[in-house]
Formats: sequence, C-alpha cells, structure tokens
Amino acid sequence: MTYLAKELVQTGCEVHVAYLHGGPNLKRLEETGATLHAVKALGNYDPLILARLLTTIREVNPDVVQCWLLQMEVLGGLASMLTRTPWVFTERSSEQAYPASFKARLRLRMGLMATVIVPNSEGGERYWREQARGDVRCRVIRNGLPLEEIDGAPRATIEEAGIGPGERLVLNAGRLGPEKNLEAFVRAIRLIIARYPARAICCGDGPLRQRVAELVAEMGLSDRIRMVGYAPNLWSFMKRADVTVSVSWFEGTPNVVLEAMACGCPLVVSDIAAHRELLDEQAAILVDPRDPQGIADAIGEVLGDPEAAANRARVARDRVERYSMSAIAREYADLYQELAASRERRLTRVVL
Repeated sequence: MTYLAKELVQTGCEVHVAYLHGGPNLKRLEETGATLHAVKALGNYDPLILARLLTTIREVNPDVVQCWLLQMEVLGGLASMLTRTPWVFTERSSEQAYPASFKARLRLRMGLMATVIVPNSEGGERYWREQARGDVRCRVIRNGLPLEEIDGAPRATIEEAGIGPGERLVLNAGRLGPEKNLEAFVRAIRLIIARYPARAICCGDGPLRQRVAELVAEMGLSDRIRMVGYAPNLWSFMKRADVTVSVSWFEGTPNVVLEAMACGCPLVVSDIAAHRELLDEQAAILVDPRDPQGIADAIGEVLGDPEAAANRARVARDRVERYSMSAIAREYADLYQELAASRERRLTRVVL
C-alpha cells in the first residue's frame, strides 16, 4: 500500500490514507506525499471507528476508496457504501487463509458487495469467483516492487549477517504464522548443517514467533538459526544469502519471493499454486512442503552447485521486471479511472 501511495502521488493523484495504528512502515508512508488521517480508536472494536471513517470520507470526497485487510474491508467498505463511493476490496491471499468463522463469513459478505475485488493472484480470483458463482467483478493486479530502490540496497556484510568466513547463509522471511510452515524450515536447517557449514536467519514477526524460538532451542539450533524480527534491511540480507527458502502452505502473491527474485537470490519454494504463478524449475527449486528432508536436499543442491543456482536466479530476476511498482500503479490508476468515470468524474482523489 505504501509503495502504491508513493507512485500514485508521483503521477499527480491526490492520495489520502486512513489508518488506525502505526508500525515499522509508518515513516515510509509519511514520506510518500500522501495525506494521512490517523483514526483515533480505543481498540479494534471501537464503534466510533465507523463514524470517524464516515467523517473522513465525507470531508475528502474521494473518487475511489480502496480497503486493505480485514478490519477496513468491513468498516471501510461499509463507510464507502454509506457515502455512495465506489470501493475496491483487496484480496491478499487465497482460499486456504479463510477457515470457517464468523469473521470470514462477514468478510465474504462485504467483499461480494464491493464495486470491484482486486486479488493479487489467480488463486485469489478463483476463490471469489467460486464464492460468487461467477457473478462478481474481479481484476487481478499483482503486488509491485520498488525495483530501483531494491537495486540500490547494499549487500550485508558477513558481520551484519552473523556468519563466519566460509559459512553459507540460508534466509527465511515473512509473517511468523501457521501458513509459513516454519517447523519444516527449522527441521530442514537441522539436516543441512550436518552437511554444510551454514547458518540461517529468520526475519519477521507474528503470532508464532515464540513457538518458533522454542522449537529452535529444543533442537539445539540457537547458535545456527538467528531470529531477527522485523528486518528493515531485508534486501541487504537477501543479497548476502546463498538461498532464500519459502515453504508456505499457501500464499497470494508472496512479497518475500518477489523480493528475493529482485535481489538475485536463489530460491527454494514450496510447490504450491501461488509459487507456480511466478516460478518454474528454470527459475527456482520447488519442493514438497510436507517433507523437511526434501527441503534440506533442495537447499543442499543450491549450496552444492552455486553456478546452476545463479543461473536460476538470473531467470527469476528477468521475470520480476513486470512487477515494477510503476507498472502496477498504472494498472491500479486505470482501474480507479474506470470507477471514477462511472460517476462521470475525472479521477483526482483516492483514499487507501
């Protein structure tokens, strides 16, 4: 969202962002040139959130509202409908992310009332078409990357990476949740260090961080797997790493995989539909996410044949060019213009 806001501002669009909480990317968001609206709330279920969103939308009078993530997909969508503003529902994952629950049913109901749904993957599009039995407006727009910024990131030193001379670096990054299959990753690292002088870095935060740290300790890997939390220098780590490993059970369009592709880092990824949309055997090694031994063997193949790994990484890097943030922003701007035109207005303001 922050990358998109910056690109839209640079094209001359007036962008407003309404948010509840800050986070590690707030400073980056503040530097985009978008107008920020901090929505005050006592908690995530504060009923005044809806009233304050209504006030913001009425004051800004946008041509389009785009809603991101569950809370705003419900409250932001409702505020948009009450103000009769076209709104975009953004699908960031795929069907497996939504087990039966009240929140999932509420989200589904709201999505089906959106002006348009924008999944970032073909899997996300299939999910909504199946739920709506085909009677839904969907347009797939992938995640975008600031490729020039990534190209300019320095390579981490061995001291920053925490590796010694001659040691190899294995990287895992992402939200530490059950979908990321982190137990299989940890078990694969235990197998690979028996064959190679290697260390691993696990970047990211999430609900399973404590459990993963406990598993690392239980397996005697505390000196081999470093958990660094949110890593603002992730691209530098990727440029130092010998391999990035992502063995998720499911994804939408995985940012970490795209970023590793942009950094020229060899990839070992789970053989799932979301990864197949981006990669094949010419660009990465695809593995069964249920098989730690197979994951370890794939990591070993990368470490044992760096020339072949570099060739795959070059193929992957060539493919990521289509996901430049400028190209993705143009797709969004075209969609916004269509929605604005339906109200006989020229696109000038967007609320994200």
